[in-house]
Amino acid sequence: MYVGSGITALTHAALIVDRNPALRVLILEQHDVPGGYATEFCRPKLGARFDCSLHKLSGMGPQGNLRALFRELGLEDKIRLFFPPTFFEVVSTVRLSLPEDARATQLCLTQMFPTEEVALGRFFAEVATYGRDGYMQFETLQGNYEPDFKQLRWAHRNLKPLTVAQALRQRFGDSRLIEILSLPSIYVGCYPEQCAYLYFLHVVYASLFMRSAYLEGGSQHLSNLLVKKLRLAGSDVRTNVDVERIEVDSDDGSQATGVVACGQLIRCSHVYVNASPEHAMRDLLPNLDALQDLRRRAREQIPANSTSTIYLLLDTRPDLIGLGSAETMVLAEAPEQAEQSRALARSSPTDAEIAENAYWVKSSFEVTNYALLSASGGNVVIVNVLDDVRHWPERKTAEYRAKKRRLVQVVLSRLFRAIPALESHVKYREVSTPRTCERYTRNKAGSGYGALVSPYAAAGVSGIAFPVGNVSFLSAWVSGSGYEATMGFARLMARSVQLSRHTVTANERAVRPTNAN
Repeated sequence: MYVGSGITALTHAALIVDRNPALRVLILEQHDVPGGYATEFCRPKLGARFDCSLHKLSGMGPQGNLRALFRELGLEDKIRLFFPPTFFEVVSTVRLSLPEDARATQLCLTQMFPTEEVALGRFFAEVATYGRDGYMQFETLQGNYEPDFKQLRWAHRNLKPLTVAQALRQRFGDSRLIEILSLPSIYVGCYPEQCAYLYFLHVVYASLFMRSAYLEGGSQHLSNLLVKKLRLAGSDVRTNVDVERIEVDSDDGSQATGVVACGQLIRCSHVYVNASPEHAMRDLLPNLDALQDLRRRAREQIPANSTSTIYLLLDTRPDLIGLGSAETMVLAEAPEQAEQSRALARSSPTDAEIAENAYWVKSSFEVTNYALLSASGGNVVIVNVLDDVRHWPERKTAEYRAKKRRLVQVVLSRLFRAIPALESHVKYREVSTPRTCERYTRNKAGSGYGALVSPYAAAGVSGIAFPVGNVSFLSAWVSGSGYEATMGFARLMARSVQLSRHTVTANERAVRPTNAN
């Protein structure tokens, strides 16, 4: 039984069903489509599809971990991939395209910042060395990859305590270069002063050494393929089902007996929670003494930033009017001031004026040209700004609607200054806020990235034997952010599932058709 149908749950379920043909699983999803953040919404009259997440998939080169997982799932021949030639393009007072290749990117940056040549060499050596070790973490845990343990210990002692901002300032003097190099922290929902440098190195390695690709049809296509695979195997994915609670044995609280959904008890032998641990602890699990410490840890877990997103539909192809790359970063004009503004916003998180200035006015943000990636979805451009739910009013209020209008005006004015030709070609726009994310996912603070991957973040519920023995957590909150991390974690966890623990026989299914894992 799975509570939630995010990409981690779908991947895990597909893998264990593949390995245990007699097994049937049931996935319950509160939304009307499966996939969690790996979904889309459509505006048929406009001929537009809007992807809810950046569907950039790292590790999709021939030797990439995610490519190997797609092969294992039998999906490799069912997908079409677009490999962009650029890692991303930077726009500010100058334009700079970084190639999707480590050597070429290093050369490009050296030509633009010649005085930083030695420091750039050191940085890319760290990506190739320590980034690779981080990238191979799941393979290391399974005994398939043996790192240099002396090297690993050095990295954990010297690099793990650093944020991206700290590490890059130690290595470089040019603030513009530091901001450019730190931009991939956006992919895991972090600003550079929050993001763990060691984790960041593996994110860069995954793209520049193991290649990134976009999926034709978007992230919803991937979710749909996994759902189809499960249904063909006899399992079920049900949408529009609100799980009310996880039923736990009343005698000692050591085992879950099922979940209550729509007022009905559905029995199962194992419950996988594909939601934030805080939501599960607060709203789904009973108030057991054995859970008190973990409940506290879940409350203290720091969420990654949420996202405010502006979905744009243009009346022409974006590449014809100045947006030629798959991903474009609109660079902060004064990076050091931006970091100071964000620190002030975090110290006064409900102050709207301070927060809007920090996140919307001062900070770098990302723009995806979906038309280049999937032309069938329309001339769609999506603008993503890392944000904080705490300064947003409640939905369906006049204050909330006014704030959405300010978001559009402030962020788009920056985009149009960087790429002026876009402005006159916008025919439709729509906005998603951290409150929207909160509504559809019930994630803590509306974070689609899970927990903050920082040197000082609370550990949450991972790494501890859970007192309710047949309840497990599967999400970005325990795996780390991004498709490769979440799907890779699902793969690791699926390999530990034992057939005898989960098998439901054909006779049992006939007697108890609603029972599932």
